[in-house]
Amino acid sequence: MIKLTNVRVEGFRLLEDVEIAIESGATVVVGRNNSGKTSLTEVFDRFLGEQAGRFRLEDFAAAVRPRYLTAKTQRDLGDSPPEAVLAELPSIALTLTFSYDQNAADLGPLSPFVIDLDPDCSTAMARIEYSASLKTVPALLDAPPLLEGESPAEGLFRHLRDAIPKTYSIKVFAIDPTDESNRRAFEKTAELNNLLSTGFVRAQRTLDVGKRGDTDVIGKLLNKLFKTANTLNASAGDQQIADGLKASVADLEKSMQGDFDDRLKALLPALNTFGFPSLNDTELRPQTTIDVESLLNDNTRILYTGVDGVHLPEGYNGLGTRNLIYILLQLEALHKTYRSTPMRPATHLVFIEEPEAHLHPQMQEVFIGQLNEAVATLSLKYPTEPAWQVQFVVSTHSSHLANAAQFDAIRYFLNEPTTTEGVRRTKVKDFRRGADAIGPDNRRFLQQYMTLTKCDLYFADKAILVEGATERILMPRITKLVDEDLPVEMKLGRQYITTIEAGGAHAQVFYPLLEFLELKTLVISDLDAVKLVDTKWKKCPCIEGQRTSNSALKSWFNEPAITVAALQAKTAAEKTKGYCRIAYQMAEEGSAHCARSYEDALILANLADFEIANDADAATNAWETAQDFKKSEEAIKYAIREENWNVPKYIREGLEWLSEPPPPPDAPPPIVPEADAEAAAA
Repeated sequence: MIKLTNVRVEGFRLLEDVEIAIESGATVVVGRNNSGKTSLTEVFDRFLGEQAGRFRLEDFAAAVRPRYLTAKTQRDLGDSPPEAVLAELPSIALTLTFSYDQNAADLGPLSPFVIDLDPDCSTAMARIEYSASLKTVPALLDAPPLLEGESPAEGLFRHLRDAIPKTYSIKVFAIDPTDESNRRAFEKTAELNNLLSTGFVRAQRTLDVGKRGDTDVIGKLLNKLFKTANTLNASAGDQQIADGLKASVADLEKSMQGDFDDRLKALLPALNTFGFPSLNDTELRPQTTIDVESLLNDNTRILYTGVDGVHLPEGYNGLGTRNLIYILLQLEALHKTYRSTPMRPATHLVFIEEPEAHLHPQMQEVFIGQLNEAVATLSLKYPTEPAWQVQFVVSTHSSHLANAAQFDAIRYFLNEPTTTEGVRRTKVKDFRRGADAIGPDNRRFLQQYMTLTKCDLYFADKAILVEGATERILMPRITKLVDEDLPVEMKLGRQYITTIEAGGAHAQVFYPLLEFLELKTLVISDLDAVKLVDTKWKKCPCIEGQRTSNSALKSWFNEPAITVAALQAKTAAEKTKGYCRIAYQMAEEGSAHCARSYEDALILANLADFEIANDADAATNAWETAQDFKKSEEAIKYAIREENWNVPKYIREGLEWLSEPPPPPDAPPPIVPEADAEAAAA
């Protein structure tokens, strides 16, 4: 069995240089808006889909476009050979890695791409690139005279908009995975098209009757299904249906070409009435013909079965139902196209964009699992043939869908700035390869937690981890109070921040995930002071505490027996690790008192409101008052009822840190081909 296992994209939009592992079933692409998810679909469409070869200047990654200026300078100076100038020119490339069974008798369409001599090698690589050639370099770089007030760079890029489509072309190569310098060039893309076929279910489905566009999109799919059935390689059942449709239309044409055409003829004037010579003997006669495809495309509608002969038009059903039906019919059409191809491709890669549109959460959660069921169901129609060899790439903004997917199937797209001002790029976080710091037990916990709580870590700009319900419920109110003192551009209300109730016993499980996602996160924890009483550690006011019982703090500082005094002495730098910072109770300004939990921290920050004296016993009195709170009800009531109150210092300082931009990203490590990586590991 041949499977696509890896994709590398170079030079395309935000995908300056990214590598993505492809699952044998469904690969789930997640990330914030404008992180490059759609670009992954687009680059396959531009190379292998209906838009093949339709690249433009704007499709080249912003980071590589300056190379045009460098190449032109080299050519104008005349001190570089043509080959060096060509090598400097940007290109867009897609490198595909396939795995196969070494013992297979026939590799079929993969055979032309297996060019290595290693008997133990079970991978093959194909590269397709959009690039210039030596003979087209002059036409590409010889820009016309500059317009008035135009800089040389502006003049060159104005010229390139028209020159690139004329001077660039698509080239296909086979690459030896054991020696990348060993390549085989193909004259056309036919060999690659035989190896890999692509299909697309786009996000823009125009199902809403209130939006512009044709809302009968489901009915239009009938024409696509007919075209597939009307081929020599379609199944016998489909061909019979197509032949029956054509016979019905032929009968209809025959009946219409009698009386109907005679009546149409009566509408035509006699040409001799116009008085032109030589037209007296010319007669016009209509003939009505019916094209099946036009009939299906323009005159056939899908209705939902009703009662008493009243059937509902397509647009009368809910958008969620219509969206799901549309996706399923698209999959049916893609499957039939795959089956009817004379030389069936070894691998079928289908992209599904934002399947969650209009679907309720429960349907979103089961979508990935149902994809596999759909493949099995569609394959049942062909019992004598192998199952549909399809792999899915699903891009989504749905936390329900993403959290239901297995961790190994997640590809997190992160949009980050580069060292060049105004230039951004996509960094891909591959859970199958990069999340090794998350152990199996923690993976299971995170998977279950994120599914149950509908956590949206994959789509947030920043995150806040809190211990209990009190902090989670009050966090929107707290952020508004902190925002009052922040500059407009840093206000938390202007940023997409998700709040997660992780609990004191589980917050540390999130640390490696947050670091892997490079998501700036504030972890708000409780000091949880305890003291030893008769061989048992019991909770107590902070002033009496000997150590903390909080596992999140112990894990953060990697000190199982860390003392309360040591925690209070930690600096802001020690509380910060990479993209994360931990915050726990500290003394308010001008006070020596420290709280144990959020409830007594709220009291200590607002002593007068709780009628507690600011004396040596303030911390103890605040702690005792907090013990009377019933499941934090009093703290919540107070914070909601009161207009102006002081946010505890440890939370305020943490949120002010969170409001700032995240630290600059590290440069991505160079991508090492799998073969080289395996050799290095050996």
